[in-house]
Amino acid sequence: MDKAGWLPVGMATGSAVIWGLWWIPIRWLEGLGLHGAWAGMAMNFGAFLAALIWIGLTGRRLNLRGRPLVGAMLVGVALSAYSIGLAYTDVVRAVLLFYLAPVWSKIIEWAFLNLPWRRSTTLALGAALLGGFLVLGAEIGTGVLNMGDLFSLLSGLAWAAGAALVFAGGMASAISLTVVTAFCAVLLALPLAVLSGAPTLGDGLALAMPAGLAGGAVYVLPIMALTLWSAQRLAPATITFLLTAEILSGVVSGALWSGEPFGWMQATGTVLIVLAALSEVLGGHSRRAVPGA
Repeated sequence: MDKAGWLPVGMATGSAVIWGLWWIPIRWLEGLGLHGAWAGMAMNFGAFLAALIWIGLTGRRLNLRGRPLVGAMLVGVALSAYSIGLAYTDVVRAVLLFYLAPVWSKIIEWAFLNLPWRRSTTLALGAALLGGFLVLGAEIGTGVLNMGDLFSLLSGLAWAAGAALVFAGGMASAISLTVVTAFCAVLLALPLAVLSGAPTLGDGLALAMPAGLAGGAVYVLPIMALTLWSAQRLAPATITFLLTAEILSGVVSGALWSGEPFGWMQATGTVLIVLAALSEVLGGHSRRAVPGA
């Protein structure tokens, strides 16, 4: 693969590492009074406003329809659901449950995009599912899943479907995709934020809202745009597996700094999911690099 072909791979991987640290500003904003869905909504709204300002300053036009439009909307659902998941469950559980998304992505690729199903894919998905099982403490059942877990799973499903539609929809403006994604993320979070009650009044609240908006502009917007740009150029399962680099930064930082439980089962589950990602990505790229393969 030439340098241009590896560029979206590098962009997606770098974005994933930064996404893995998103729980830190989310928890910080919660500490200032933006609890529940409020923190993620504030940051996504900041990203939306900044994207609109960028479009206004550069004279670009929003030109989305069909598959890319629906795909960007679903990615917005994924983004919002993930931020809510981070607020209501352990960081490690949220990150790893979201990263069952490669399972859904491979199924979508095979069933709807006519992409091949390799033997290594079956092994990778088996490892990913086993890893998710261990992350949940080797228990299965709806009673094991809390609200944050369910939103994390929803996030992975929405991302898989959204990435497939963005990939299949052709080249659209990354900034247009970003505007729609951020707007839909805000729309999903708004009713949940209202239902969770008003932000906690306190000295930090006056700082929390501006900080959330600024964080969305300088933190969420760039990595959202880079992720969507990469999603247009990489097959859905490939980019989803690449984004599992977030596991390394998210799980390690969460285990070190959040004070949440992280035992041998969670560690083993993390290793299995990462190995599944690496086997699928490296295997897929090596096959594409061989002429005639």
